Amino acid sequence: MSKLLEEFMLANAAYPVLYRQLQTLIDAAAAKPRHTRTPGEPLRLLFVGYAGGGNTGADIRVAEMIRQVRAVLGREQVRIGLVVSGDALPPDLQDDIELEVVLDYFPEFLARTIDRYDGVIACDGSMFKSNLCCMLSAMMGGALGMAAAAGKLAIGYGAEAGRMEPDLKAFIASLGKQPLILCRNVESRAVLEPMGMRVADGADTAWTYQAEPLADTQQRLAALGVDKHPILVVCPMNPFWWPVRPDLAKAMEMQQTGAHQELHFGSILFHPDDASIQQRYHHYLDGLASAANTWQKANNGSVVVIGMDKVDRTACNDLAKRLVLPASIVVSGDVPPTAIVGLLRSADLMISSRFHAIVASMEAGVPAIGVSMDERIANLLGHDNAGHCLLKVDAPDLAVQLVEALRFVETERKTISQQTQAKVARNLLAMAEMGKRFADEVRQFHPDMPLPVAHSEWDRYLPPLSIRQAELITRYG
Repeated sequence: MSKLLEEFMLANAAYPVLYRQLQTLIDAAAAKPRHTRTPGEPLRLLFVGYAGGGNTGADIRVAEMIRQVRAVLGREQVRIGLVVSGDALPPDLQDDIELEVVLDYFPEFLARTIDRYDGVIACDGSMFKSNLCCMLSAMMGGALGMAAAAGKLAIGYGAEAGRMEPDLKAFIASLGKQPLILCRNVESRAVLEPMGMRVADGADTAWTYQAEPLADTQQRLAALGVDKHPILVVCPMNPFWWPVRPDLAKAMEMQQTGAHQELHFGSILFHPDDASIQQRYHHYLDGLASAANTWQKANNGSVVVIGMDKVDRTACNDLAKRLVLPASIVVSGDVPPTAIVGLLRSADLMISSRFHAIVASMEAGVPAIGVSMDERIANLLGHDNAGHCLLKVDAPDLAVQLVEALRFVETERKTISQQTQAKVARNLLAMAEMGKRFADEVRQFHPDMPLPVAHSEWDRYLPPLSIRQAELITRYG
């Protein structure tokens, strides 16, 4: 056990100790001799986030981020390293990528690994937030800080920022203006700008993700026994299971007796659980099930339950038990991300508590009702739809609100579908603009790189688009 890890453990895995350690490693990076890339050599970039952990949204946005970076820089001009957080790595993230597996205490892993790269791209969507996992935000902030302190490229790519605990907020604010944070919405920029950070507008990167061929999705639906249309897709989770936190006592008990495995998220991180959480969770599932049952009875259609993260399997099963008619269940890891996205785009309607389920469905114009645990879905769908397409997970009358929302969406289907696809077009263009800002930042650090000329067309900054994506930009862009 290293001294830093021992200190962290003796402090009962306290976050202030972690932030102080990361700051010490950032200061140490500034004191090291500067490594400079030899002009003409490929640019080595380390992508730091939550890849391979069984979260479809995280994996598809990183896959598209890598495709975009390769499109902007030229595939032969960049070498990609990817920090891997689990063993559920889809094929998209194994395409000529060097996998950097975290095998020891992650602050020391970052310091050692970043030394071998020319820059860092922080790539998790929920980059600077406390309501999911402070440790993940600290990991990305620490990586950006170490790279920036060493005089390297440091970019937060397509970042979402929200409420942060005071200690985390102070640590992220201490990064200052050295890293560039490309925010995926104006609300995130409004959080980070007053903290003194260097920010610019950007977008999420999952907008360019392409599903499996339609014929494959149709065969998959048939194999699942989905033979009735319309199709309602429901993407549940346990929204009251967060944030995950370090718990050394639970980790030791799990190791010794096998206890707490149902709450184990990874490493020494555990989900919270108590009677209040269970009560709210069951109320939430009851609301989803009641609305799905009402819709199915009225429409004689099919319900497909999709888990966007491997941890959603329990929620999917618990929801299915509440449905009057059997539902097909597909969870991240059962099939590749291309298949999950194909199923999402096959829906006629969607109810989702997962951000990227909605993003991935929008290309097909699927009207979605967001049942949101935080600001991410609200930032995506827009606050104008509150009460219609945007609900809260803890609404006392969630079942009633969902039925009303489904009726509203059915009535306004054509308009909502057009608005949804127009939003996709706008985000594709915003993603292209983010690619341009990325190129400008690379040019500051590596002026020898063969980058697009300053006035290149927007498509020069995006990976190759599907026919439908190109059509949406033509129609709505």
